[in-house]
Amino acid sequence: LLKQLAKEDPPAFICHFYNTYFAHSAGGRMIGKKMSEMLLDGETLEFYQWEGELSELLEAVRAKLNTTAEGWTREQKDVCLEETEKAFQYSGQDIEEDGC
Repeated sequence: LLKQLAKEDPPAFICHFYNTYFAHSAGGRMIGKKMSEMLLDGETLEFYQWEGELSELLEAVRAKLNTTAEGWTREQKDVCLEETEKAFQYSGQDIEEDGC
């Protein structure tokens, strides 16, 4: 579904990318830290390790996405905004399907 969306409707795809990327990196880091403390004697899982400061990496991605969106029409921006609900809905389905 996302591969098709990326080809057919980049603004809609970018909405999904944005929500997933920031949720997994920023929110996931908090969850990962708590789980690490509880289950892994504080060891950080490789998934939560980045080269550089996470806040700087996130800001760089945000800036690139904003630059991309600057060239969009109002209609394309609205499509991206409208896709937000679906992004959260599908994210929740992924969690439920994974049994988390």
